[in-house]
Amino acid sequence: MFNPTRAKVQLKLSVNRLQMLQNKKNMLAQQQRKEIARLLEIGKEESARIRVEHIIREDFSCEALEIIELYCELLLARFGLLEQLKNCDPAIIEAVNTVIYAAPRSEVKELLLVRDQLAAKFGREFVSNAMENKDESVNPRIIQKLKVQTPDPYLVNRYLEEIAKTFKVSWTADPEMDHQLIGNMDGGFIDPVNHSVESSGNLQRHKPNAIRKEQNTDMGVDRLDLLTDLENPSDILSKAPAIKPDIHPTQSASSVTPAASSVEDLDSLTRRFEALKKRS
Repeated sequence: MFNPTRAKVQLKLSVNRLQMLQNKKNMLAQQQRKEIARLLEIGKEESARIRVEHIIREDFSCEALEIIELYCELLLARFGLLEQLKNCDPAIIEAVNTVIYAAPRSEVKELLLVRDQLAAKFGREFVSNAMENKDESVNPRIIQKLKVQTPDPYLVNRYLEEIAKTFKVSWTADPEMDHQLIGNMDGGFIDPVNHSVESSGNLQRHKPNAIRKEQNTDMGVDRLDLLTDLENPSDILSKAPAIKPDIHPTQSASSVTPAASSVEDLDSLTRRFEALKKRS
């Protein structure tokens, strides 16, 4: 049976746990980057490549956790819709579906309890559809970030180059790897900037400070071309700054509010969603 009080408590606990997990992952990743730089310095490139794959997966995971956290806060801000309406309101349907989809695929056990409350509210069939994304209401970035896959060699090279640059290690990737197409198991192409999957017939180029224009092409795109138009492509991979307590590495101090004390208003949540989209 749906219990509004229990559901709200579990959402707040989920937000706190998501914040703690992100900080923990980023601090560990910073330590691992330092070790990878040492391996590059002493010439153990293969070991460095294996270790950087783990960092890439953790970065994907952290981005997913941040999106899930925002959806949990959105549900708290619009809890009246969740509590009073029998059917899921369109204003929260993406948040509800995304939380349900991500719950068993994340490391936050509180999300499983949230999922159980949502199942009691909307029914098992609703939860089953969300788990399989039958209605395509789950955030596509969450699906991509939580997918189990081997990082592309091109992305591995870019991470290694950025780590070497950060720790002032003299290392250069094999240029031959940068002239292969970025492939995935579905036959599409992985964007090295935001890791989204695009079909081979509709690849998009990135342009600074401008909206990407859609274009259809039957030809492949060189890996290096995908980053040619970026002003500072190396900034994309610098994801582990020094972590301050209770502050996300991708957010300013002014945008963070302790989840246990209060919930951000809808305008603030909207701005955070827009900032997260622009980061792509």
